[in-house]
Amino acid sequence: MPFLEVNDFPGADGRAPAARAEAARRMTAALAGCWGIDPAIISCYFQLYPADAYAHAGEMPPPADTRRIFVKLHAIVRTADMRRAAAAAVTRAAAQSYDVPDKAIVIYFFERTVSEIAHGGVLEGGTGHIT
Repeated sequence: MPFLEVNDFPGADGRAPAARAEAARRMTAALAGCWGIDPAIISCYFQLYPADAYAHAGEMPPPADTRRIFVKLHAIVRTADMRRAAAAAVTRAAAQSYDVPDKAIVIYFFERTVSEIAHGGVLEGGTGHIT
């Protein structure tokens, strides 16, 4: 059951809530499409960072053209081609939702084997299959 952790910041126009709702819809659809999984199993968690809680290259607040939205994608291990496709699609979805250039979106993959994931208190142990 993949989930996305999105570390973002309020835009100058105050669009964070609307941008987040749009990003959740678009990123979920993008990931589901890339990996051929049901969107119902994808969750998104958002963490808002105010201007005084984010620095880039030692500058706080960073200039607008250097701000990054970081997305951590947690899932079972995928092939490099699947990660590549997801990176492109989720980046595009997030950039459109937040109205920022693609270069402002950074995605890190946090992958685990099935036997490292417990769901409902049950460790899969490699015998079951979750997506």
